Order: sequence, then structure tokens, then C-alpha cells
Amino acid sequence: MAPREGFEPPRPMDSRFRIYRNTGLCDLGSVPPTCDLVISLTRHPETVRIEVEHGDELLVVESNESITIKEVLKQLKIPSSTVLAVFGDSIVPHTSEISNDIHLELIIVSSGG
Repeated sequence: MAPREGFEPPRPMDSRFRIYRNTGLCDLGSVPPTCDLVISLTRHPETVRIEVEHGDELLVVESNESITIKEVLKQLKIPSSTVLAVFGDSIVPHTSEISNDIHLELIIVSSGG
């Protein structure tokens, strides 16, 4: 092996290493952007959809927040004293709060004398 003088022997051709090494990162921010980019991380409120089966009708109420069955009946202009709310096979109280999409059935309560 031949002894080395200095660090590297002189090269007759330039390797152009400096040209390829320039990544352009130094130029970031020096040129105005060509497009506007808006990134929004806000959460859009989810809508709660309540389907209410009343007699032969299918009524729908949508709410941006939790809602009680009593409030649903009020929006539908159905007196709460005249119906029972049924979810699946269970009667649920009118004070029950709804926070997810749901399908309710209303049973008309007969009263009189």
C-alpha cells in the first residue's frame, strides 16, 4: 500500500459533491407560498338521529347534543302522558337521555272511564 500524503490525493476532476449536497433547506421560507393551506383540527359536532315509530308514521328528530325522550316528544308535539316509549323489548322512562342514534317505538296508552 502506498503511503498517503495529506488527507486525500488531488483529483483531476471535481466530484461536484457540493452541488449534490445542497438540499435547499436553507431556502425554506425565503419564497412566498404559492398556495394557501388551511389545516383545521376542530371537531364537528355529531348529530344524534332519533327515529320514532308512532302508529303508522316514522318520525325523525335530529339533535346536536344529548336529548331526553321527553324533549323528543315535545318537539314532535306528542303529549308524553299519552304514550310509552319502547326500545327493543323494554319500556324506557321519558327522562332517559339519548346520546346515540336510536329507534324508538311509541305505544299509545288507553285511558278513560
